[in-house]
Amino acid sequence: MKLYIQPKGGIAGDMFSAALIDAGADARMVTGAMQAAAEMLGRAVVSHRKTADGCSRLHIEVEHHHGHLSSIKARHLLEQLFEDFSILDEYRAFGMRMLEYLIAAEKEAHATYEFDMEHHHHPDGHHHKHEDDMSASGHHHHHHHEAEPEAWLHEAQDILIDVMGAVTGLQELSAPTEAVLTCPVCWGGGSVSFSHGTLKVPAPATEVMIRNNNIPAEAGPIETELFTPTGAALLSALSANKVVALPDEKDMAVRGCSRGTKDLPIPPLSVFFYR
Repeated sequence: MKLYIQPKGGIAGDMFSAALIDAGADARMVTGAMQAAAEMLGRAVVSHRKTADGCSRLHIEVEHHHGHLSSIKARHLLEQLFEDFSILDEYRAFGMRMLEYLIAAEKEAHATYEFDMEHHHHPDGHHHKHEDDMSASGHHHHHHHEAEPEAWLHEAQDILIDVMGAVTGLQELSAPTEAVLTCPVCWGGGSVSFSHGTLKVPAPATEVMIRNNNIPAEAGPIETELFTPTGAALLSALSANKVVALPDEKDMAVRGCSRGTKDLPIPPLSVFFYR
């Protein structure tokens, strides 16, 4: 089987999981694994629904217990989740690659952009209520990560949720852990706000992965962030660095489409499996 991804409207981790459900992965299995990952971060609800145009959509709400997650803890939690959900070796390796690409990109982005990764926010379609951003004195916590060898994942701690969705969905479909693109990834436009001002889309971690992992990508078609760090980590882990034409439809086994949380005037994310 061969996997083709059409990211004309960008890609985020949760959108890929939703597309795999649309392609036939068991919705309860996939959302259950994502919910288990989310519950390691706080109180969570993960639900699947259909959009007006017949695509899949995931709604993810997490009320975080912790303001951030260290890369060491993230690896440990992911290994535990792989055990709990009986994930096979090939898919474990893929899920771990996804996490490692994000950790490396966050480290490089942090070194390059000197902003406080604590407040690195992605409109990734996940809603956060941070209860612990203030210390008892009413001051914001500022972690000086320069002194620490450890990488910290803040908003991007949702990578655990997105890894579990992708891993479970791919395993359910007995799908390959490599993919090709049918067009460059559209990253959108506009800006993303950080505690230290506003930076242009794509966000720093996404930009690092586009550059380092040779992901074909371009601006547009609208002025919103369409290609998130979790989406970039996913494509990096799938070695999705080539654009090829979609083969004849008669050889297609199945397709799936999904949308992010907002209804935007862009094509849905589509995945195609060919025998």
